[in-house]
Amino acid sequence: MEWRNLLLIGGAFLGAIGYGLAGAQQATEPRSVDAAPTDEAPAEEAEDSQPADAAEGTEASQDNASVEPTDSDAQPRKVAWDEQIEGVLTKRYPESVADLKLIQTQTQRVVEHAMPAVVAVQVGGAFGSAVIVSPDGMVLTAGHVVGRPGLPVTFIFADGSTAKGETLGIYREIDSGMMKITDPGPWPFVEMAEAEKPKAGKWVVAIGQPGGFDRERTPPVRLGRVLFANDEVISTDCTLVGGDSGGPLFNMRGQVMGIHSRIGRRITDNFHVPISTYHNTWDRLVAGESWGGPLGSDEVADSRPLLGVTGRRGGSECKLTEVFPGMPAHRAGLKVGDIVKEFNGEPVNTFDDLVRMVYGLEPRNEVKIRVLRGDETMDVKLRLGGVRQPLPGSAEKPKRKESKPKKGGQ
Repeated sequence: MEWRNLLLIGGAFLGAIGYGLAGAQQATEPRSVDAAPTDEAPAEEAEDSQPADAAEGTEASQDNASVEPTDSDAQPRKVAWDEQIEGVLTKRYPESVADLKLIQTQTQRVVEHAMPAVVAVQVGGAFGSAVIVSPDGMVLTAGHVVGRPGLPVTFIFADGSTAKGETLGIYREIDSGMMKITDPGPWPFVEMAEAEKPKAGKWVVAIGQPGGFDRERTPPVRLGRVLFANDEVISTDCTLVGGDSGGPLFNMRGQVMGIHSRIGRRITDNFHVPISTYHNTWDRLVAGESWGGPLGSDEVADSRPLLGVTGRRGGSECKLTEVFPGMPAHRAGLKVGDIVKEFNGEPVNTFDDLVRMVYGLEPRNEVKIRVLRGDETMDVKLRLGGVRQPLPGSAEKPKRKESKPKKGGQ
């Protein structure tokens, strides 16, 4: 197995949910198969859909519309595991070169085991990542990648071959979502981990397709550790970027323990939907239910401003790689591919410029944005949104409202 650029550090970009903006940082590649990012807002608009991440992607091959599924055993394969591996992985940190080599070997096993089940998904004009968890083609992804139930989906495998399917249910508040491959199986799949809260320090592997599906590149692999976890979120230091949304987070046994959702303000705060929520809401997701309100809102908020776009950091222009459905930018008519030239009269040269300018304002502030769309220059006015309280998993605690005394002094 060839390995290139196995990233051992954490943090980068995954969804601008609630934080107004987040930048995409190009990730490099490791070993084999599929997945893809979000490029454009879905052709069929997802009403009140939640944001998270995505980046520019490449159109799926139209000449591979119907392919034969890969053979897969009825039972998931197991990744090698013994007391020595467990002993090293439960240490506070590696103590020797031998420890590092064992971690590397185990990571390679996990990736080789998991890659066939990691897929890129295309919903309308939007791309994301996902993972197959049953031989009949049940697929886990992020809620904002689903958009809404009943939309057609194209699943893109490592070699560029495709299969057809549809979106199922969404739990918007948690950002969990499900899809199904409707072409006949069986399909390669991986096992879901038990519904338990992972401990801080646990080693994990993140896979996705940042920057878009690329036949010349295998999906980047990132090795990291759990920072904290609760019933609503897992936070890790795995580097995540635009297009990783909906991709799987694996434990070192090769089981799916989370789905990539969003990042925090710091580069080391990356959030994943816990696998427990998929266990607990499986029947509702399979039935195609959609419930829970989105985290973003343009109502009065006392925290961060929200524009609802992402872009690629490090470039020479501020090109939008995703515009989140239901967010202020989307409602104002901004689109993927727009190049932001001015923000409130100030020149915008990079996506970092735009992030800085948005963070300098308050929720509900009105702003004027000048964008270049093709050869046309457009001015757009909108009101920034905001988040009423810290996102699930944030290190910040929501402020407690002071209870008003009841009449009569009680």
